[in-house]
Amino acid sequence: MDGHYFERVQADAGGRWWVNNPTIEEIDLALAHGAMGCTTNPGYGGNLVQRAPEEVLPVVRECLAQSDDDEVVAEMVQARLVGRICERFAPLYEETDGQEGFVSIQGAPERDTLGTNIIEAAETAWTIAPNATPKIPATIPGYRAFEYAVRKGSQTIVTEVFSVAQVIETCERYLRVTAETGVRPPFFMSPITGILGDHFKKLAARDGLEVSVEAMEQAGVIVSRACYAVVAERDYPVTLLYGGARIELDFSGLVGGGMAATINWSTAAELIEHDPAVHVSVTDPSDPAMVEVLTQAFPEMRQALDPEGLALADFEEFGPVLHFRDLFIAGWNGVRAMVAQERLAQR
Repeated sequence: MDGHYFERVQADAGGRWWVNNPTIEEIDLALAHGAMGCTTNPGYGGNLVQRAPEEVLPVVRECLAQSDDDEVVAEMVQARLVGRICERFAPLYEETDGQEGFVSIQGAPERDTLGTNIIEAAETAWTIAPNATPKIPATIPGYRAFEYAVRKGSQTIVTEVFSVAQVIETCERYLRVTAETGVRPPFFMSPITGILGDHFKKLAARDGLEVSVEAMEQAGVIVSRACYAVVAERDYPVTLLYGGARIELDFSGLVGGGMAATINWSTAAELIEHDPAVHVSVTDPSDPAMVEVLTQAFPEMRQALDPEGLALADFEEFGPVLHFRDLFIAGWNGVRAMVAQERLAQR
């Protein structure tokens, strides 16, 4: 077949991919292989500290000179790291009249429990570049910022999505706000795939549950397909941007339907090398036996699949959301540690 894997995904199934938390080299590789956008999360800087510290240290040194507050410096470092990605995706953003080429940024994870803090993070994103895109959690404080951003006409990505209930709540809010404004800016939601499996693996190890690794690794794909089914049935004006991939299936199992997925370059490289067959897989039925195993073992799986399984107040304390946020905090702490270490070295 002609073309590499992602060319065929787009041509044959209408699927798109974004690159997640890239190094400088990976930005260029992703663009060369058809990436239509880029996601970062609060752990981005910490991720680069581990994988490419030489890319982060000069930025830290520049920012240290501008503030005595290490937390402010960490936020500045995140903004600058995202800014350089925005520059590389700017031509795509311009060529598509602002429909592709978005780059997400999310604020400090320990500050996203207040709507005012999330709004401030969104406003920071808007100062970076036109294609910089606020990434906002699907929680009560996040919804305050989400509605604010939509009223401003800003593209948004709603993240930390682990349930059908969150998809419904978010899309209904988008419809209410845009009915008032008369404008529908680009709107993405990120059901998180592999991270859900990681959370279940943690619970299985803790509680001595005998659940196959295969089943737990497919949990996120199963929930994401359920999210897609609701979006398709209700004709919600949202692009699902599946995230948190751990294995190839987290991309290849969710192809089509006009949706997209964000993956690390390492996973993209594996897919290009293995070159699996392309078909619209997001509508594939999930194995009922596997769904039964997961819902019996994990009450959170039942809640995730049930459109009424979570109340609005439950979103922020949902187990997978807390698990994901812990990863963000660990990544953010990696930048904090580099900032503190470099400040001490300069004294």
